[in-house]
Amino acid sequence: MKRVNNFEITGNCVADAKLHSFSTGKQKATFSVAVNYVYETTQEGEKKSVAEFFNVETWDKNVFDLIKKGAPLVVKGFRKGNLINDKPYYYIVATSVEAFVPDPKEK
Repeated sequence: MKRVNNFEITGNCVADAKLHSFSTGKQKATFSVAVNYVYETTQEGEKKSVAEFFNVETWDKNVFDLIKKGAPLVVKGFRKGNLINDKPYYYIVATSVEAFVPDPKEK
């Protein structure tokens, strides 16, 4: 059965990735992505929004250079959680990270 715990987000990288190296030679990058949720447009056309932040980790060394502060990214992966001090902590394990290229027709 395919994984039913799928996530895809498009947003801006909050800061440069933090790289973690392990004694096995493997590396992972952790970073956060901000996604703006537009919840209202006023009569004057002003859009009101709130930013949501998603913590992400990736083990794909090929994308480490993409993960820079302000970079628009598309992240695909699955949610994983840990209990820290009896509180749930969730993050996305990325199976794919790509640079977001907006469609010039959409403004």
